[in-house]
Amino acid sequence: MPRSLFAFGSNGNGQLGIGSDEDTSAPLPVQFNPRPSLDHHDQYPTVRTPFHDFAAGGNHTALITRLDQLLYMTGSNKDNESLLTEPTQVFTRLPLTHTNPLPPSVFLQEEAPPESESQSPTRWRSVACGWAFTIAITEPESESGPNQVDLDKTNNAPSMTARDIGAGRIVNRYNKIYAWGSGAFGELGLGPSLTKTGRRAAAIEGGALNLLGQDYEIIKVRAGLRHVLLLAKENSNGGARTVLMGWGSNRQGQLGILTRQRSSEKGEAPALTDKELRGKFMEPTFILMPKDPVSGDGPVPEIMDMACGQNHSLVLFSDGSVYSSGLNKYGQLGPHTPSVPTLKQDFRIGFERVQGLPFVDSISCGWNHNAAMDTRPLQGQGRTIIYLWGRNDHGQLGNGVPIASMDLDLSGSGSVPSTIVQVRLPITAHGTPAECEEIISYCCGSEHTLAMTRSGDCYAWGWNEHGNCGNGCDTSTTTTSTAPTEDLRDVPAPRKVQFPTLPLQDSALDNGQAWVVGGYGSSWVWI
Repeated sequence: MPRSLFAFGSNGNGQLGIGSDEDTSAPLPVQFNPRPSLDHHDQYPTVRTPFHDFAAGGNHTALITRLDQLLYMTGSNKDNESLLTEPTQVFTRLPLTHTNPLPPSVFLQEEAPPESESQSPTRWRSVACGWAFTIAITEPESESGPNQVDLDKTNNAPSMTARDIGAGRIVNRYNKIYAWGSGAFGELGLGPSLTKTGRRAAAIEGGALNLLGQDYEIIKVRAGLRHVLLLAKENSNGGARTVLMGWGSNRQGQLGILTRQRSSEKGEAPALTDKELRGKFMEPTFILMPKDPVSGDGPVPEIMDMACGQNHSLVLFSDGSVYSSGLNKYGQLGPHTPSVPTLKQDFRIGFERVQGLPFVDSISCGWNHNAAMDTRPLQGQGRTIIYLWGRNDHGQLGNGVPIASMDLDLSGSGSVPSTIVQVRLPITAHGTPAECEEIISYCCGSEHTLAMTRSGDCYAWGWNEHGNCGNGCDTSTTTTSTAPTEDLRDVPAPRKVQFPTLPLQDSALDNGQAWVVGGYGSSWVWI
């Protein structure tokens, strides 16, 4: 029996894609219109999910299929954030084309453009959703045939690892960035005069994009509530280097320290005032990182991934280090050693390294908590471990075991502990209590956390008001009962989610082909 995508949790606008607008704690199968090809196992036997990318916003959701790289959306269209003619409760394909970036569905009947054999569906590379907006990147358009950049080799998907991108040469730079929806804080990246796109996809072309060299490529995009991070790779005579840009609100420092000009040869750049830094950035702007090259001594680690919380951000480097910036009211920036003396305040403008975190090659952000993992054991022996830190008022950290901690002295808040914990999922079906399941996929939702094990079990913990931790059974006792827990109370420790009985293939699980992703009080599981 083919495996399926299931969803549960908040669904007031149909953002789960299950064909209704009712919340559900029982996982239900997701519906598509039209249904894409999800049978990717023969072509990509070691890839966890048939989705090239997946993003959840305030009340809308987007995904990119792996085989054809088509863009599907579902949920609210109040601010044109899903770019559909009307709100939808199933994942619906956006029929954008290279020659017509506007979906035919947005035209009036008499204005609909004629079909053309020369028009081919746009192949999408990356997508991000914020509160009421969507940002998406196309694959490069090749002048001599099919797209030459094979991002399936880079596994450009949720929880992408640091080894996935590699240091391959950039083939071309003809991919584009589009925005649609609404954003009064600059989230659209379209400049100060455009905060609503209406029923169209608008190309992002200004700001720092105009200051890049002629040979560059846009790699991926990630979004928080009202801010956006964009990763590019730029070729020069000195080789390729990654460049981070951002736009939107920086009120809490979630974009870090920005500059509107390129660094000089001496590594200096015009500094913005504190007032300017905490403002709105209406178009792509360069972000200064501590690892930016300031001299010619030694290679600079590449930026491999980014993750955005509600008002903070994480950046992952190729050496396994993680840097954070933004709101720190709940310790979500992690233990750190300030590079300069800081004021007693509950936010930080500027990325600094998270201390006490072992090597990791994947990261995820919730609204105010984070998770990270070293996926290398999946390629060999050993057990994977999730590391979590940040807010824990609903059990987002899963009753984990502390491995690093420090007290933060925040203005008006007193001393706030910032602790990194590790979470292991116990084997409940067999073995001793000391044995743990191997985790193959994980993700932070807004205020909950999800994890999938090699045996095909999905666990959830944290905030559960909308049933986003599933209709689970209690695995904390020795009872053999699998009766579902139907209440919507918080889940302070990992709890197994109950699914319809599916004859999973051992070979698929051996290859790690199961996957989870969390959203704003919502959850999706491919199993």
